[in-house]
Amino acid sequence: MSTRPMEVENIAFLLDRLAADTPPNQQIRELTQNSIEAIQRRWAAGDDSPGVIHWDVDWTHLEHEAAFKLAVIDNGDGMTADDMKTYLNSLAVQGAGRTQDITANFGVGAKITALHANRDGLVYKSWRNDLGSMVQLHRDDEKNIYGLRSFDMPDGTMHWSPHIKGTSKPKIIAKSGTKVTLLGCSEQENTCLPPDGGGANWIIRYLGQRYFRLPENLRIQCRVLTKNEDDWPLEEPDASVQTFNMQTIKPAGDLLDSYASSKGEVRLSNATAHWWVFDSPADASHKMSTRGGRTGQMGIVFQNEIYIRRTPPSSRRIMAGFGIIFGAEHVVIYVEPRSAGQDVVRADTARSRVIINGEDVEEANWWERWGTEFREKMPSQIEAKIQEIMAKTDRDPDGKANERIKERLEKIKELLRPSRYRRDPDGALRAAGSVTGGSPRDLDEVHSSPEEPAPHRPQRGRTSTEYLADLVEIEGEPVKEIDTRPPRPDVVWVSASAGTRERDDNDDRAAWIAGDPVTDNTIKANRDFRGYKDLVTFFSSKFNPGGNEYIATKIREHVEEWMEFQLIEAVMTVRNLENGNTWDKDFIGRALSAEALTTLLMSRFLVIEKVNRSV
Repeated sequence: MSTRPMEVENIAFLLDRLAADTPPNQQIRELTQNSIEAIQRRWAAGDDSPGVIHWDVDWTHLEHEAAFKLAVIDNGDGMTADDMKTYLNSLAVQGAGRTQDITANFGVGAKITALHANRDGLVYKSWRNDLGSMVQLHRDDEKNIYGLRSFDMPDGTMHWSPHIKGTSKPKIIAKSGTKVTLLGCSEQENTCLPPDGGGANWIIRYLGQRYFRLPENLRIQCRVLTKNEDDWPLEEPDASVQTFNMQTIKPAGDLLDSYASSKGEVRLSNATAHWWVFDSPADASHKMSTRGGRTGQMGIVFQNEIYIRRTPPSSRRIMAGFGIIFGAEHVVIYVEPRSAGQDVVRADTARSRVIINGEDVEEANWWERWGTEFREKMPSQIEAKIQEIMAKTDRDPDGKANERIKERLEKIKELLRPSRYRRDPDGALRAAGSVTGGSPRDLDEVHSSPEEPAPHRPQRGRTSTEYLADLVEIEGEPVKEIDTRPPRPDVVWVSASAGTRERDDNDDRAAWIAGDPVTDNTIKANRDFRGYKDLVTFFSSKFNPGGNEYIATKIREHVEEWMEFQLIEAVMTVRNLENGNTWDKDFIGRALSAEALTTLLMSRFLVIEKVNRSV
């Protein structure tokens, strides 16, 4: 049997389409990674001298063409003329490392991202054993193709990969290495500037946030530029000059190590959680800010690169799932998944997402599983920081307010839950409707008939105990009413001044549930909320015009006690509405959002009546 290989008729369209799905600045990652792998190949071949990668202005191009073009230079194993014609002019070629694999090198990255962003050309100059050659990849708009551009010599000859003079070899290259110059989309384009109009040192920030660790004995350096292009030098500055010097990239893991008070790892079932604790998060974040670092981050690392990086406020909800309800700003966690058992970990083609068993890690909610495992193995240093901050929230040391709230809830316990029913052949009531749990067999018995296929089993549910959603008068099956007793949530009062609330955490919101609004049981009430302050001011002007500190404290205690009661009552009753049908988890989450709880506490009549009486 023989097979005719599949061909790509319009490769330019395919390349442009793939490039459209890649994140901004991905070309920087792809070219950097190619340089890292070239250095590693040199090491594997026996030359273990330090690896160096420079992101710099192409000073030779500037001298001859009067245009600033960005270049990346490495002292890796280099390429011959034939290597460049073979590897660079083919898409998804195996490459020099012979490591092409769905979980390793793809052989497509730089050609998709860098070539699309530099249609005028990518100029590769490479040396192998002191012999240099050059090729130029570009987009031929007339023919609508990508490929090698010929070099037409003055003598009328044409070359695809001509040899080049030794004088053009960069200083960091001894005998082997490669230089790639990014020409952009026009002769005049300054490719040293960020494509999105960001800061001049965009490459320094990008690489510091992209790489988690770098191989030992390898450093990446980048030219420090200023915002004003008119001030840029027209020739390469001397190494001793302080301005426009080369700055060494510090990968994220090393940067966090430098400022953390403690650090460690927690081994999970199919991942490793790297964690850091910071005594002074504001100070550490300030020092790390020039390199794009800060505390309070959550992220996902794969093959020593950062694929997902969440910062506050979005990282706080993930932190809560890891058991860090207080002190999230003091902590950084990066999870590094690994293939284990049936779990296969890989990156997508664009190197922008981590895939486990064919699913995006965030869409498949791996954060929840990892968080559960992390809580069970909580490092003592993180636990101590949480307890230190929680100690500042104690408003009711003798527990008297808590007892009063319990007594009030006991009086209305029958009203804290809507009616729920369970299948019971001897039940006096009859019910029909969808269920939120149960076995497939039970569902088939209730909902299916020989003429109707069994419905899709709901994925959301409480336990294997089945509840029927709707009570009807005549039709349905026998049921009996059941008693549900949901856990009572705890309310803690937080403020920025006490260090129990980060200043950008739910600003101007009255309260929020730390973590998942549907399941987590810690409610944070905000003493900085102006609605709370207005109530305290109202009662102070009425009962404490002289500013007595004892009376002021009692006023705050009574206001907080009744606001706590409102929050606990609302959360318990709303959560009991869940039935998988008219009130699913998404609806419950919205009903218990920070904005919804703020609306609740803006209802004043009950609080004013009760506090008036108490004071």
